[in-house]
Amino acid sequence: MKEFCLLTEEEYTAFQKTSALRGFLNSKEAVHLKKANGWLTEYAGVKEDGKVIAATPLTMIPLMKIYRFCHAQSGFLMDYHDEETLSFFVQELKKHLAKQKVVYMLVNPNIDHVERDIDGNEVEGGYDNSYVKEALERNGFEHQGFVRDYSAFTMISWIFTLDLTDKTEAQVLKEMDQQTRWSVNKTVKQGIQVRELKPEEIGKFIEMEERTAKRRGFEMREHDFYKKQLDAYGEHAKVLLAYLDLNEFRENLKKEKEQLDADMAEVNEKLAEMPNSKKFVKKQRVIQEALDLNEKKWKEADETEAEHGSLLEMAASFFIIYDNEIVYLYSAAEDEYRKYNAPYAIQLAIIRYAIEHHIPRYNFYGISGNFSKDADDYGVYEFKKGFGGRVEQLIGEFVLPVNKAVYKLYKTVKK
Repeated sequence: MKEFCLLTEEEYTAFQKTSALRGFLNSKEAVHLKKANGWLTEYAGVKEDGKVIAATPLTMIPLMKIYRFCHAQSGFLMDYHDEETLSFFVQELKKHLAKQKVVYMLVNPNIDHVERDIDGNEVEGGYDNSYVKEALERNGFEHQGFVRDYSAFTMISWIFTLDLTDKTEAQVLKEMDQQTRWSVNKTVKQGIQVRELKPEEIGKFIEMEERTAKRRGFEMREHDFYKKQLDAYGEHAKVLLAYLDLNEFRENLKKEKEQLDADMAEVNEKLAEMPNSKKFVKKQRVIQEALDLNEKKWKEADETEAEHGSLLEMAASFFIIYDNEIVYLYSAAEDEYRKYNAPYAIQLAIIRYAIEHHIPRYNFYGISGNFSKDADDYGVYEFKKGFGGRVEQLIGEFVLPVNKAVYKLYKTVKK
């Protein structure tokens, strides 16, 4: 026999960890974050013979002073094929939410719509989860439409993901776009290092993000936003900083020059024996170009140190990490160090972390879904695409009117 009930956090978390639909947004940490931001939070579910078979977090906030809005963040954790349980859950939720003076509930299931390739095209014969949309609509939900838009202040509709199941680092590098692989390898050769920021160092990321926002012309979130995220997700949050130590950089240049000098000496010996050898003349030219570049980098390092000091903090990124996926949430980079490609060093570091910890999925997260080269965010999509992977379009947002009369009034006022 089915029973609707409010779940304890322990009951919800135990069930959430077994669900194929689990994600960072329906984790208990995400609910804690909502609570820290003033939302009323609880967990609802359906039990059958004492066993949880469906669950969802419920987060509520005041609406029009005396009412409430409810968000079932990342949708219901359940088998959407089981429409009998879905119908029971929805009807019982409506009764429960009506008592809480909820006007309407928003649900955004953590479900991909249809299978797409790296370019965002539908895969012929691929999977299709439209049945989820149809089942929700049959139970009174209003689909809010499929959109092609991206904003840091709205829910994400389109994402880019990379499957890392059973892959090695070498394999991932091989499957990258050639330019991306070159940029990654360049950071390795230049000695760009990556370390995790301590919680008390979050200011480094925030200040860099502020400069990035100003440069790119987008609105910066409040400083507390990032601090609350870090506090709420705790051990699941990781902020990585890419930096270059110019003293170590010069040591690497010194070693490189010693090797190049040795190579040049060897080539000159060969040319003394065979002065007309095209092979060694060409090799001599290549080595000389490398020596010239080495000298140029040394001078640039001296000039950069005179202006910025010997430790260059170049880029930083904020990640959420669970056993089933890593999510790339926020990033920042210093414009004056653009030529060093530091963000690529961070991407290599987090992919390496995922492989070492057997995390099967890397979620690059938001893109707009507009794949035109004229799109405002095309550079973001192109950067993510370079690492390989595919586009996913989430099934969308659904509204369930709980108090239909007030919801109608609310929509009129909102317009």
